[in-house]
Amino acid sequence: MAIRVEEDAEWALGLEEARPRPVQLTVGGMYGDRSASARPLRRPTKNGLSIGVEWWTKLRRQRAAPAGPPVLEPQVRGQVPLFTVPRALSDATVSAIVGRPVAGWEEARQVIEAMAAEHGLTAGWRSKVAEMVRLALAVREAEGAERLPEAMLRDLPTNGDAVRLILLRVGLLDEAPEPMRFSISDQPARTPYITAPAPLPPRAPRQCADCYAWIPAGRRAGFVCDPCRHWRERTGRGRCCRCGRDGLALRNDRCRSCHPYRLIDQARPASRRFTQLVISLPTGKGGPFEAFPVGDGQAPDYDERRPALHTSRGQEALFTSRRDWAPVLARLRSMPSGDPPLTETAQCLLEEFTRHRPGQRTDYRKNTRTLTILLYWLGTETAVFERDVHDLARIDVNLAAKPVCQFLRTRGLLVEDPNLHRDAYLAWIELTLTALPEPVASEVGTWVKVMREQGRHEGEPRGYDGIRRYLTTLQPTLTAWTTTAGVNSLREITKDHVENAVDGLSGYARRGLATALRSLFRALKRERVVFRNPARTCRSATSTASRGPSLPTS
Repeated sequence: MAIRVEEDAEWALGLEEARPRPVQLTVGGMYGDRSASARPLRRPTKNGLSIGVEWWTKLRRQRAAPAGPPVLEPQVRGQVPLFTVPRALSDATVSAIVGRPVAGWEEARQVIEAMAAEHGLTAGWRSKVAEMVRLALAVREAEGAERLPEAMLRDLPTNGDAVRLILLRVGLLDEAPEPMRFSISDQPARTPYITAPAPLPPRAPRQCADCYAWIPAGRRAGFVCDPCRHWRERTGRGRCCRCGRDGLALRNDRCRSCHPYRLIDQARPASRRFTQLVISLPTGKGGPFEAFPVGDGQAPDYDERRPALHTSRGQEALFTSRRDWAPVLARLRSMPSGDPPLTETAQCLLEEFTRHRPGQRTDYRKNTRTLTILLYWLGTETAVFERDVHDLARIDVNLAAKPVCQFLRTRGLLVEDPNLHRDAYLAWIELTLTALPEPVASEVGTWVKVMREQGRHEGEPRGYDGIRRYLTTLQPTLTAWTTTAGVNSLREITKDHVENAVDGLSGYARRGLATALRSLFRALKRERVVFRNPARTCRSATSTASRGPSLPTS
């Protein structure tokens, strides 16, 4: 019998200082003449035993090889990790920790022996589970945790359910709020130690590998949607002539995603090869829409009297965008005379709105018409956005928004838009600031914050109406400084600029501008935006010298 060892000279030579490690052995029996070529590692000589030169070369090469990076290096116990990253554990990781002392292994080994004796498990099961338990304990030390979090057992290559039970008995596992499942399939009947396994976790949302349809979470249909699975059974595979993808099931040289577009490509060949995004729902008709006929390039002739599709209660929007109500009104005008058909719930809501407004004229029903259009198009299951009501009323003079919003708000069916309830003075101030160049606009904005007591010092805030009066007085002067005088910042304003601005004015105009300038620069000086206050000595009234010589008295 000849035993050959692979690349492990220390173990093969039997050196006392060699550490134990897993070694792959090749055992060769006596196969004819090959048995004669097997030679022992140690051969007798005249002076004693001798070792082959090749094995000494392997030993020197092995000892000169640099050590690999540390594997699952133990960390300080009790540290809280900033973030955790899933580990890629494999058989190489198991081999790297062989011979390493791992805390808790002796207690776990006794539990493994007890489980094997209790359920009559084989020695192979004990060996494989022991490797996974040692690996889990090494991960626990690498995390610096007292007990291993149950979710980290997902990183183990195999036997995650058995390791979970063993660590639970030892008391080294931090259980999850709900029992976890680590097997990718149902447990077979020959697994006696799992009496009531946890259900398999639902699959996360994913895309179909063939048509890229979005498969919702919870379905265990794999990575191919149901329509594509049936499509594969009826057709052969090849390269699609439209999208160019290879290895897909084809019909008429087109994959399932491109097949509905065959008539469009025949009528008007397209340079783009895009397809419609599809969501594969558990119920209803799966897959993209069927091919629709095309003619002279005009839009398909849909049934204009078909009621609108309403959103169900609790349904979330994939993405939101601002509606364009002009096509809706054009569609309603093309319908036969009379109000559009409403559901029973919508009709009751409309009658309630009419009863609460008995004084409106029957021939000029702006409010009722607006609510009718909203209920017909959007339904009554979900709330109405306030922005939609105002957008609808803005494109037709025979529609109104405010009474409808008030009624929907009292019924809890309105989603208010904060931008529609902003202070009118604040909106004017922000629009005026955007017309000023930077950094003057930022400096004037700082003054507005000080007036609202949002600066460094607290006090009673001023109303936006008073700030607007001040800013209305300051706006011509600020515009003249930035355009005519070439001022880039209010730090460049001097006393001469202020006196030239108020000269030529008298009465209320001079008093208002001087007061506004003093307020502006006093606030900027307090916030340390300017170094000095050039308007500190600005007088509200005209001086005596500027009025000219006085008339002589008789």
